[in-house]
Amino acid sequence: MRASTYLLTTALLLPCTTALSQSLTTKGTRMVGFSAGSLFFQSKATTASVDVAFAPTAGLFFADNWAAGIALPLEYHAFRYKLQDQHNNELVAGLAPWLRFYIPSSSRHRVFAEAQVGALVNSYWGRQPVYDPTGTPHMDRFKGHDFGGFVSIGAGYSYFLTPNVAVESMLAYQQGALSPATMA
Repeated sequence: MRASTYLLTTALLLPCTTALSQSLTTKGTRMVGFSAGSLFFQSKATTASVDVAFAPTAGLFFADNWAAGIALPLEYHAFRYKLQDQHNNELVAGLAPWLRFYIPSSSRHRVFAEAQVGALVNSYWGRQPVYDPTGTPHMDRFKGHDFGGFVSIGAGYSYFLTPNVAVESMLAYQQGALSPATMA
């Protein structure tokens, strides 16, 4: 009697599961995400450093299995040389639209391809030793900014825990550069 109950329950729920997993990447579905790229802190007797990188994202499925959105990559790097009053800080912010295609499937396991193009601004500041013509060092402040861009293409895997929550992993190739800002 128990086996027939399990079969009946499975037969009733299986169509619901298939419909549920197919609706995960349908037109009109919204996406919100967060990617933590780097979280690092180190303190030694003579140096200290901090690195933090993350990117909140948002997107919309404009057609079944096709999504477009935007990511806001943010990074902060700091380094301090404790024996002198020397420190370097860097803040990188960007805007990166992306396009994603999910390979059609009726499973909660989904494979996708993604392309992304982005613009970045890098601001840096700090104090560093500068030597005068006699070779005597003194600490001097510096600051500046650079602009740049990048292109990224990759493939990934999503596992949908619920219709609205997925865990993703992606492997991507990224190419880009920053160029010093010129002031007229």
